[in-house]
Amino acid sequence: MEKQFSIALNSAELIKYAFYKEYHLPPALAHINLTQERILMTINSGMHLNMVSIARAIGLEKGPFSQSVDKLETLGYVKRERSTSDKRQIRLLLTADGMAICQQVAASMESHFAKKLNNLAAEELAELDTALASLKKIAHIIISK
Repeated sequence: MEKQFSIALNSAELIKYAFYKEYHLPPALAHINLTQERILMTINSGMHLNMVSIARAIGLEKGPFSQSVDKLETLGYVKRERSTSDKRQIRLLLTADGMAICQQVAASMESHFAKKLNNLAAEELAELDTALASLKKIAHIIISK
């Protein structure tokens, strides 16, 4: 099972690549990079992850991740919030400006993805939607344990 699972999980990465291939941030967002965009959109996902979990989710080491978060904080897009139950835990919250940036990014991505989705039949779109919903549910379960 482990070997098959790891191969199947690589397929998820291939799907992600297929959708993000050739994606670029809109010119109005040239002041942030794709890593910062991924951080913002991960925070925006509503999964309430701490900083360590976000860094792991997007595949960044602590140093580069912290630098990106520092830049986003300087731009006024995020703020750090220390956990009241565990002072070592820090969550990132979007500011109003951060939420506005996420809306712009989401609109840009939806436009880009729409072009990719046009290649799928209605049945394939429904299957993809179901699969993505399942992946999100399972990710939330695994991350929260």
